[in-house]
Amino acid sequence: MSAGKVTYAEHDGVQALRFIGEIRYTLGPSLDRFLKKLCIGPAPRGVVIDLTDTESLDSTSLGLLARVAKWLQAAGAPRATMVSTNQDINDLLYSVGFDEVFNISKAGIDEPEKAETLQLEETGGPELKAIILEAHRTLIALNGRNRDEFQDVVDLLEQEVESAPAN
Repeated sequence: MSAGKVTYAEHDGVQALRFIGEIRYTLGPSLDRFLKKLCIGPAPRGVVIDLTDTESLDSTSLGLLARVAKWLQAAGAPRATMVSTNQDINDLLYSVGFDEVFNISKAGIDEPEKAETLQLEETGGPELKAIILEAHRTLIALNGRNRDEFQDVVDLLEQEVESAPAN
């Protein structure tokens, strides 16, 4: 098991993200901020999400990726392309319906030459719970299977967020 990291690069208006290792909720705040910045401006010419070096993706990460698909769809932009040569990751992507909102390719690609690593941001407590909750809400909005699978998680997180003391 290896700690996860995300690298990113832009080339000719195409955003490229590479997920390496175990991509877990602890990367959520960093990924959330990056994706929000990406979604503020006009849609890029394309988005490629490279999962060839990904060992695992948790449901929070899947929800954050679903946000990219929804943003591109709302902007009238082309679907993002996910690249994965790992059958376990491919099975996961199909099981949550990502084939309905992403182009999924099983062919590997080269890493961009000038990729930068997304800096890990330490966030906890209410902010982290809110990011995890919103990611799961986005994930369950994709289809009924995801709603059946993750609604209990959303319900629990909503209770925790509501009962958290205000700062």
